[in-house]
Amino acid sequence: MNFIRENFGKWIVAAIIITVGILCIIAGAKFTDKSLEQVIITEPEVLNNISYVLGITFIVVGSLSFILAVCIAIFAKKPLAVLALPGATLIGVGASLVVLKYAYYFIELLLKVAPYLLIAVGAVILLDACVTLIRALMAKKAKEALVAFICALVLAAAAIVLGALCIGDEPVIKYGVQLIVFGIIVVLAGFFRVLVTFVKLPDTVVIVSKK
Repeated sequence: MNFIRENFGKWIVAAIIITVGILCIIAGAKFTDKSLEQVIITEPEVLNNISYVLGITFIVVGSLSFILAVCIAIFAKKPLAVLALPGATLIGVGASLVVLKYAYYFIELLLKVAPYLLIAVGAVILLDACVTLIRALMAKKAKEALVAFICALVLAAAAIVLGALCIGDEPVIKYGVQLIVFGIIVVLAGFFRVLVTFVKLPDTVVIVSKK
């Protein structure tokens, strides 16, 4: 029970993340040759189906969370309001998605914001890697920091380039491909979030050089 109580919130978030990622992949496949505006006009049922699936998923996950919160509140004697609030919120959001069918707002926001977030995150990763390398050079531990710097440099460059290629009214990487790539990343992030609740990650190893 303690294991479930400690991790059920993470599992709920992971389930939502994975669902959103799968829907992004499905939506991306539909948007391959069309913009979001064209899909809204020509294939509104596609966006409605995405709203239905996302809304029902929120309702199911929220209901499970609410039931589990009640069980924990009874057996562990914890405040029900605090534990049940996330589940109730998910149920409300899911119901609104099913009734109002506004999932395309999320997709539109994602397509507009994600490229700039990629560039910003990539720049921060690059800056952090440079600062770490400079500190390592000052401490005469360049060899220990070189591998981490190269990995961070590749990751930062990939994020910045990908973000730059997705910006504009006519981006180099089309909207459908953007959604598919983003969906894959989101799904992997969701599965990783579940995995870390079952597997203990190794502690960070600090290498100290002897003079």
